[in-house]
Amino acid sequence: MLQVLIGIVIIAAVIVGGLYLFQRITINQINDLQDDKQRLVGLHVDANLRDGANLSLTGESLQQFQRLQSDYQEVTDHRFTAIDELADSIRHDVRGVNFVKVRQEVSQLKERVATTEKIVNHTRDALADLKKIDQQHRQAVSKLEKKYQSLRKKLLSENFKFGNSIDQLEEKLSGLEDEFDRFSTLTSEGDHAKAQTVLGGLEANTNQLEKTIELIPALYQNLDVQYPEQLQELQGGYTQLSNQGYQFIDADIATEIANIEQQRTETLTKLAQLEIETVQKANDNIQRQVDHLYDVMQKELDARPAVTKIMPEIGRFIVHAQNQNHELMIELDRLSQNYTLDHSELETARGLSEQIKQVEKDYQTDLTVIHKHTAVDSQVLERQQNAQKILTQIEQQQTQINDDVAGLQDDERRAKATLHRFASEIHAIKRQVESLNLPGLPQSYLDYFFVVSDEIKKLDTDINRIKINMEEITKQLLIVQADLETLQEKTTDLRDSAQLAERLMQYANRFREQNQTVDQAAKKAQKLFNESHDYAASLETIATVLDKVEPGSYKRLEDSYYQSTSSHRQPRKTK
Repeated sequence: MLQVLIGIVIIAAVIVGGLYLFQRITINQINDLQDDKQRLVGLHVDANLRDGANLSLTGESLQQFQRLQSDYQEVTDHRFTAIDELADSIRHDVRGVNFVKVRQEVSQLKERVATTEKIVNHTRDALADLKKIDQQHRQAVSKLEKKYQSLRKKLLSENFKFGNSIDQLEEKLSGLEDEFDRFSTLTSEGDHAKAQTVLGGLEANTNQLEKTIELIPALYQNLDVQYPEQLQELQGGYTQLSNQGYQFIDADIATEIANIEQQRTETLTKLAQLEIETVQKANDNIQRQVDHLYDVMQKELDARPAVTKIMPEIGRFIVHAQNQNHELMIELDRLSQNYTLDHSELETARGLSEQIKQVEKDYQTDLTVIHKHTAVDSQVLERQQNAQKILTQIEQQQTQINDDVAGLQDDERRAKATLHRFASEIHAIKRQVESLNLPGLPQSYLDYFFVVSDEIKKLDTDINRIKINMEEITKQLLIVQADLETLQEKTTDLRDSAQLAERLMQYANRFREQNQTVDQAAKKAQKLFNESHDYAASLETIATVLDKVEPGSYKRLEDSYYQSTSSHRQPRKTK
């Protein structure tokens, strides 16, 4: 029973505590919301409304201000009071136990405070905007008024810089000033909504007029002063140069000057109508045409002295090239009687002669038009500069051909001297072989000897022809030189093999009676020597047997042989 009683007491305490806690939380919420309401009251929006009333607003701006007044009046007359009344009601109800009702009332109070805050903030911001735009408009009035005064002063004091454009500029400025008066009136009356609409177009049009006024003087200066002066200068220069015989093939200058003058006049008319973009494009086009005419005339002025200088030079150059070609042709013709010219030297020289003739023909044509005063100097200069390059290349080719054939006679003399040396060498080889008194010569050696001998005879025949081919003879000389060196090596081998074989067979005689192998080898070697004339095989046969009977004997006899003959050849090796 006691425990039940204690439980009831605890439950009652919890309920009482919960009720107390709920009451404290709710009261704090109510106090906070009333503080928020009081903060809104302390913003003194009513003072801002009184300041707004001093703006002397009209039209849409006035209607907007009146709506703000009405909205805020409803806040002060009803919403603040309603918030306080609901707060007092919640304080009374929170003492009871109807928690649901209290929560609903607190939620309703929050909503009222939030709505009121939105209205107050909107009123403050809208009033600030009205005040700001009023200040901006009044500043714009002052700024635009000064700007129009400045533009008007500029047009009056510098009207000579604008030409016929001045009428349209003044008309546009008058129109802007009329629109400005309307804007100024709306601003002074406080109708800022309509004033803002007018201000946008007014500022854009004013900026455009300022830009136009800034651009026109330079355009007018070009069209009314600079281009007429330049066209007059071009016309005078053209007349003077024409009287001096200058020709201009790529431009009808008189017609182009007339066309530019017409464009200039038409562009001035467009400038008077303030067609600025069109005038800018036309101005650039006129400037390009004027510059082109100056370039055309300057090109011919610069070309005339260059032509006067180059024509005599080309004349002398042509004569020199012709003389050089003539001498080259004579030399080639003479050489062709005795030598074969394998590189089309004559045909090349004739081709160069034709080129010289064409250059001379063009040169004479240019001389004629110069004397007739019908020459376009820049074209003449271009042709003769090209002729100069062609003549330079021709002379270089002619010099190269002459250098290539100039050594033919020297080459022939050297070739004959070399041939004489080859004939002496092969005769010496023949005498050297004959002096060996051999029983015969190997067929392979004889074949090679006669091949080389025939090569020398052919070379002698070719080099003594009436017309020789030095290129072919040079190739033959190289071949004979190599073959003679090989023949000399074969002759030395033949001599060494034969003489060593004889020495070794004589040395082997001391062993023949006691050694049948040596006797048989000696007989075989003698047969190879006397009948087959294979001296190398004969030497190999006897040397192999002697080295077996008396090791080192062949090496000793070989060294002795080479020392006695003072030969620089390497000693032979036996198998």
